[in-house]
Amino acid sequence: MIVKENLNPAPLDKFEKAGHDAERKVAYYLKMAFGDEPKLLILHDLRLEFEDGITAQMDHLLIHQFGLIIIESKSVAGKLQVKEDGQWLRWYSNQSKGMQNPIKQAQLQGQTLKRVLLNSSKENTRKVLEKFPIDVLVSISDSGEFIAHKRILYPEVCKADQVDDRIKEIVLSRAKSASPDDFVLSDINKTKLAEHLVKNHKPFQKKAEIDSSIPIYEPPEKVKNEITKIKLTPEIKQEISTHNPFNKKKTVTGILEKISSAFSTPEIMFEHSCLHCKSNKIEIKYGVNYYFKCLNCSKNCPITATCHVCKRTLKIRKDKKQFFAECSTCNTSELFHLNS
Repeated sequence: MIVKENLNPAPLDKFEKAGHDAERKVAYYLKMAFGDEPKLLILHDLRLEFEDGITAQMDHLLIHQFGLIIIESKSVAGKLQVKEDGQWLRWYSNQSKGMQNPIKQAQLQGQTLKRVLLNSSKENTRKVLEKFPIDVLVSISDSGEFIAHKRILYPEVCKADQVDDRIKEIVLSRAKSASPDDFVLSDINKTKLAEHLVKNHKPFQKKAEIDSSIPIYEPPEKVKNEITKIKLTPEIKQEISTHNPFNKKKTVTGILEKISSAFSTPEIMFEHSCLHCKSNKIEIKYGVNYYFKCLNCSKNCPITATCHVCKRTLKIRKDKKQFFAECSTCNTSELFHLNS
């Protein structure tokens, strides 16, 4: 039975719209399979916040008698691959791009969900909830293909039209393995839990669309002040008023040097160090995707950066020696790292 619908309008951004469409497709299959099933409660597009700011954005959450199921929808119409070293790749038009492990992503959402439930529970209920199982599924598009060295290691991944069968398998497996001492949710408790989650749903507030003519990067206040001072710098005025018109190259060079000296490198909002030797002497390199190369121990480290507002994975953009971390959802861009 559907308890909460996804009422978000389709985004204009093509990538966000693809994700939205993937969620709608899974929601359709769930409604067809369990829309009239009172023993299985379904919540779409559930976003919970913990008191320390950590959030769990769940595409689909199912509540059944023996536990919970989180479904992460992925708009993979091409190929989704797991390499032998554990890297996840999304393939489209014969090109691959690294991506976050969607199974781990859903499991982290489950951990945050359990934290929210434990935080709002009484002492006698906490011990029960700590052992309450949360299963995860990752759904890809019907036309997508999942490739793995050992497919049996990833039973969580399935196509959208197979989700209902996987759910039935999970519920049946939990029912068979349940002992008489295990906690099960009555119909009343399932309803109360669903109502509690809907009440604590925190819709994501997207920042207002900004003028596309304004640069995405917003310089720190210190740099803003220096930019304002440039127009009034006496030295620059003197240089302009006393320049030799027959030596324009020297004059322009002098002015540009004085202007450049008024600027400072934008403040780096992130701190990085090698995961192996803890050295901060690292540079960003590019292979299949961007990664850190330690100049001290020569080992590689993955780059993991999430938006502090919406908690989505940030995209790394290179501009010469500067690397910016950008969030397409929040329309933000911050200096992430500066190679030496």
